[in-house]
Amino acid sequence: MLSVVFIEFIRGVPLITLLFTASLLLNYFLPPGTNFDLILRVVIMVTLFASAYMAEVIRGGLAALPKGQYEAAEALGLDYWKSQQLVILPQALKISIPGIVNSFIGLFKDTTLVMFIGLLDPIALAAAIRANTNWQGIYWELFIFIGAVFFVFCFSMSRYSQYLERRLKTDHR
Repeated sequence: MLSVVFIEFIRGVPLITLLFTASLLLNYFLPPGTNFDLILRVVIMVTLFASAYMAEVIRGGLAALPKGQYEAAEALGLDYWKSQQLVILPQALKISIPGIVNSFIGLFKDTTLVMFIGLLDPIALAAAIRANTNWQGIYWELFIFIGAVFFVFCFSMSRYSQYLERRLKTDHR
């Protein structure tokens, strides 16, 4: 019950709020004397954030399976864990491929929000390059390059997702 409440809480909170929490408030929730590095705090909060979304995607895949699949696994005499491993989860994960890739793409794009806490970020790196007196480029040149890099990565992840869907035949006939 507590995990469901936690997932519902994390799902409704924007990533920037979690990064703020990681950078400033996480140490207040830990026992006295515990001092994590800033990067470790961000990794903890982003992991919680991403795992809540991933759990929701997988739950949706499990909910999309017809009840007959559960009954078929039971009719075969499989116990709960074997039925999950051999029958239910392979089908649920196939159904969940678009949502999983969508979560990965969103997490990839949300890394630009990490600049809020001062970690290395492409946009912050572009600002540092522009601040250099040797920079002779136009203002938007770096941002166009960063946008192209994000597009290439997101587009390739999307195409790979479509390839997996075709290969695993996830359509419902």
